[in-house]
Amino acid sequence: MGLCKNCGLNNGIKYSKYASGDFCSTECAKSYSTKAKRSEINLKVSKTLTGKKISELISKICPECKNEFLVKKSKKNQVCCSAHCSKNSQVFKDLMSKITSKRCESIDERLRLKEIGRMGGFGNKGRTNNGVYYQSTFEKNVFEYLDEQKILYIPHKDIPNSSKISDVYLPSLNLWVELDGIDREKKKKWLGKDYEYWLDKIEIYKRENLKFVIVKKFSEFKKILAP
Repeated sequence: MGLCKNCGLNNGIKYSKYASGDFCSTECAKSYSTKAKRSEINLKVSKTLTGKKISELISKICPECKNEFLVKKSKKNQVCCSAHCSKNSQVFKDLMSKITSKRCESIDERLRLKEIGRMGGFGNKGRTNNGVYYQSTFEKNVFEYLDEQKILYIPHKDIPNSSKISDVYLPSLNLWVELDGIDREKKKKWLGKDYEYWLDKIEIYKRENLKFVIVKKFSEFKKILAP
């Protein structure tokens, strides 16, 4: 395959099924896409990937990597050049937030999204390395942190005299912790009955005279355990 076209030091390799073999790593492949070679790359992309003429494409600048990229006119609203850049771009995240807020102005759309969420379509669910089931990234971070610090905790413990469960119970502090990463109070008009469920849960803590705290950020949770 010859030497890497970017660094010229290492041999080119097929580091993935999409690789051409012209580069020694993904880093070299990405850095090869410079402004000096962009016209050449754009022309090649338009012919081999899209089959479109340059005139049928539009050029944009990725807000994350600052590189120029081509998109079809039908996808002119595309913000970033790749999924990798989209994942890290605050511009993209802000746009998605605005779009979501706009969509949720419709009652029908809120009900549809709620049904998807009820069926497990939303949220990052899974198990930690220690096998603890989590229902959000917030819970995952908290459970893994407690495991790392070797702090005893009970996830999703039943709240006394109720059918509801807590997020985390810390026996050493006799403390019930609710992880409110979405800030339900601010989003109550969109949550509907889910917000009412949340209020009922808080009222049960008070009714049972339980020591509890509502935490909105992971950094706030760590402060609870600070000596």
